[in-house]
Amino acid sequence: MEKLSGIVKRVTFHSAETGYTVLKVNSFQKPHEETAVIVHQSKVFAGATMDFYGEWANHPSYGLQFKATKVIERKPATANALEKYLGSGLIKGVGPVTAKRIVRHFGDKTLDVFETSIERLTEVEGIARLKLEKISKAWVEHQEIRNVMLFLQSHQISTLFAVKIYKTYGNEAIELVKDNPYRLAADIYGIGFFSADKVALSLGLAQDSPQRIQAAIGHVLQNAREEGHCYLTQEQILQAVAELLSLADFAAMEASLREMEKKEELKVRLLPDEKGEAQKCFYAHSLYYDEQYIATKVRELASQQIRLNSEHLQQDLEVYCQLHHIFLSEEQRESVLRIATERLSILTGGPGCGKTTTTRALVGVLQLMAKKVLLAAPTGRAAQRMSEVIGVEARTIHRLLEWDPGKGGFKRNELEPLQTDILIVDECSMLDVHLAAALLRAVPAACQVVLIGDADQLPAVGAGNVLKDMIASGVVPCLRLTKVFRQAQESLIISYAHQINRGEMPRIESPFHRPPVWQERKDCLFIDSEEATAEELRFISKVRRIAGEEASKAEEKHTMAAEPPADYYSQGSNLSIPAKFNHVDVEALLQANSHSEELKEVLQRVHPWSSLHYGLSAVGMVEKLYEAIISKYYGKGTEIQILSPMTRGSLGTSNLNKVIQEKVNPAGAGKAQLAVGGRLFREEDRVIQKRNNYDLNVFNGDIGTVTGVDNEEMELSVSFKAGKEVKEVRYQKEHILELDLAYAITIHKSQGSEFEAVIIPIVTQHFGMLFRNLVYTGITRAKRLIVFVGTRKALALAVNKQNTAIRQTALSYLLKQ
Repeated sequence: MEKLSGIVKRVTFHSAETGYTVLKVNSFQKPHEETAVIVHQSKVFAGATMDFYGEWANHPSYGLQFKATKVIERKPATANALEKYLGSGLIKGVGPVTAKRIVRHFGDKTLDVFETSIERLTEVEGIARLKLEKISKAWVEHQEIRNVMLFLQSHQISTLFAVKIYKTYGNEAIELVKDNPYRLAADIYGIGFFSADKVALSLGLAQDSPQRIQAAIGHVLQNAREEGHCYLTQEQILQAVAELLSLADFAAMEASLREMEKKEELKVRLLPDEKGEAQKCFYAHSLYYDEQYIATKVRELASQQIRLNSEHLQQDLEVYCQLHHIFLSEEQRESVLRIATERLSILTGGPGCGKTTTTRALVGVLQLMAKKVLLAAPTGRAAQRMSEVIGVEARTIHRLLEWDPGKGGFKRNELEPLQTDILIVDECSMLDVHLAAALLRAVPAACQVVLIGDADQLPAVGAGNVLKDMIASGVVPCLRLTKVFRQAQESLIISYAHQINRGEMPRIESPFHRPPVWQERKDCLFIDSEEATAEELRFISKVRRIAGEEASKAEEKHTMAAEPPADYYSQGSNLSIPAKFNHVDVEALLQANSHSEELKEVLQRVHPWSSLHYGLSAVGMVEKLYEAIISKYYGKGTEIQILSPMTRGSLGTSNLNKVIQEKVNPAGAGKAQLAVGGRLFREEDRVIQKRNNYDLNVFNGDIGTVTGVDNEEMELSVSFKAGKEVKEVRYQKEHILELDLAYAITIHKSQGSEFEAVIIPIVTQHFGMLFRNLVYTGITRAKRLIVFVGTRKALALAVNKQNTAIRQTALSYLLKQ
């Protein structure tokens, strides 16, 4: 392996999930040049001094890169690196500004001062006695964990995680990690199986050791859970572990699986396979018991009915509807009457079919009967919408169940159930097995439960398919609303949503074809636009590179002008044109002055209404819509949300967030910003919480605004708004990794939310995620306007493609038994 040593200038990209990281490094060999370095690392920070071991590679689009397979972190090598090292959050109270002052004052003696005469820090401007005490205390703690940090760094775990690991395990960190490195993946957010496995192997663990195989089995089951599965079969587990560890010893893997089963580290359920024969299915403990509990509780509730005087019930319903000027269709009326007599029922239907009106009438009738009603939804936005349209306060399920940080669980359960007669839960397609079980545990003995949702939406982000499984079982009374009301039919959003759900391609108007649609306030538009594929980008890059090389050679030889003649490429250039790009006029491509002009030359066919004719690629079009066009026609205060099918790619959330942030919230004088984990946050940035954090009382999918940035403490303040309630949350450095920019979020993350205006980029680069239920979910998130940006071919692909990946759950089977 070759060695490259240098100082990390900046982190260009980092994936917390895979560890894939792109760095810009000033090498000691060429300190004035930036070298691109690719690593798979838990975390790397700007200012770190590193030895990289690997090999050089030439990327077709990005040029020369150093691909490192081994990384060793060293003490800061320069004053600048030392500043970044001290200001990286290692020592509370020392941010970038204070670190700069300290290093400027003490120079290369800085670390000696910290270690032997820390009281001298008061010589530095801005460090008074009170601040010195704070820094001194933090430095003592830092010294205590120094051995831990050096040990962890020697196994390629970076500073941020070293601190988190020490806070989690204390002084026993080294021994605990040595004993079982794989516990890192389970206990420390941000460290996955691959990072823990690197530590294990560097500690000398054998490739085929039972401990490694068992950790891999746990990882495979966890991955399956994230894909929505509750269990995996033995064959699936063994195959996945073999690929993960590059092992062929199936006997050793089977032995590890049997050992875990014997020690009850996994639970097993016998379920019928396709032939009806019993097969072993392996579960994580919590999923096994949660799924079993849901089945037991649902059967118990569904087997009971409420005895009511049907005549009085009908009279109450008529009185309520007359008083509040509500008109119910026959199926809505029958749904209310039936639900009122069931202990457990489901109300389902697509957009515009009157689920909200039906719920409002149901709540009114129940209140007339002097029953206490509780309303809940999985997300803050869904609860807020429920409150507004029904006129009764709705709470998030987490708030309803009251999380107890001390116990690490919900306060409301079988021992301390909810105090209500009726529990009505909306957006139940979002309920995963864990949350559904927690909710049902809190249902009191005589309570009625009503579950509302659209089973055709995307399933829950977590494991299970609770609503769909309950409907499929036939055990739970299910009231389905099918009639689309006249007012709803006038909405193109709702009409097109139903067409998409039926597998029909909607004919959506383009503002470039007929500009008056903006003034007419049409609520669904399609802007035809394109974005280069990876293959097209490589071709463009290759043309420009070879043209540059040829021009340089020519200039050196003084045989021709720096610019080749017009017919040069047809007369013998080194550029070989792939058959796919035979149509391209290379000279015209080289004269293109923008990405959109390059695209026009490379594409075989450009749609007559394409934004490329106006100098805008798909990314540029999304940016223009977000920044100016929508607010021009729908008002400056309009909440705009970009919903992308994917995270990666030029039209994925990661790139769009950077593009929109720089456009609408750029760096400026007096605007504080903080860079953590490859992400840059500024005051006024729109952000999203990526996981449930019960300690901070924020949950996966919560969207807020950055209201404060503290560079000294390396902390952010974020304001989350749900209805009239505003919640200010202070994020310490270790929790900031749970945040991401939210100008663009995935359609999956948008479940349960509603936004005034939605932009959905949809191109063939999203091919792997283009499914009917994804687009159906996305279009139904819009309240006043939805704009698709991309190609109608991509939309047609999605509309015509059902997601055939079936979640492996046993709830429907258990309910039928």
